[in-house]
Amino acid sequence: MSEKLEDNQPVTPLKNGYPARGAHLTPENDLEAGLPSNQSHPAADAGSGSPLATATAQLLTGDAAAVAEEVAPVEPEAPAAPPVHVKSFWREVLETVLLTVMIFFLVKGLVANFRILGTSMEPNFHTDQLVLVNKAAYFHVDVNSWLKLIPGVHPDSQNITWLFGGPKRGDVVIFEPPDVVNEDYIKRVIGLPGDKVEVKNGKVYINGTALDEPYIREAPFSPYNATVVPPGHLFVMGDNRNASRDSRSFGMLPIDLIVGKALMVYWPTGPQWGVVPDVKYGS
Repeated sequence: MSEKLEDNQPVTPLKNGYPARGAHLTPENDLEAGLPSNQSHPAADAGSGSPLATATAQLLTGDAAAVAEEVAPVEPEAPAAPPVHVKSFWREVLETVLLTVMIFFLVKGLVANFRILGTSMEPNFHTDQLVLVNKAAYFHVDVNSWLKLIPGVHPDSQNITWLFGGPKRGDVVIFEPPDVVNEDYIKRVIGLPGDKVEVKNGKVYINGTALDEPYIREAPFSPYNATVVPPGHLFVMGDNRNASRDSRSFGMLPIDLIVGKALMVYWPTGPQWGVVPDVKYGS
């Protein structure tokens, strides 16, 4: 039996009591379907039970939606500034003073200056000249000195070890004379330990051989008997042989009294200014 419909009334097909998908809903059909008036069924399109459908339904029904808590972005920590080492003013002053004192004593231990007085080294050195002295040139160690620390042991001689080669014949040295206190001399090394030194006929003989000495002012007048230089000693003479007080007067020079080797004449400028030249005697 068919039911008569009013004119122009839309027909809404139903399926299982609900409007079919895509059907136009009317208030009457909404009531018949059990849905709120003038509301669509979002779950039909989004799928029942899905998070999107649930959230949409809550928004449409006025319920509060569960919103995930926003996590504030963590700003990266700024890199730690490197530690600043700031020295105090007084610390810098103290370090500078200590460094200056160390350099001063180091230089004083290695180098000295010497003023020439007299004419005993003419024609190569003159009075009032200033000479730079290398104090490290003759650093040495007496090995036998350690034996003195042993009770009952008394070494008769020295056993010298030179750190930088030791004195050589022809070196110009500054020393304290063995018979004068608080006074320095400048002379030239002529005889080494073990050498037999003799002066005769205006020449100096070493082990029977006459030395060729172009640096002297004039030949020596007085002779000197042949003498052997003992260990730990030197035989020194002035270049001005006839106006020099040297080993011919005060005897052999102990090496422990040597201050250093003449390195250079630094004042005044002139013909003798500069490095003291080495002497070559040949074989």
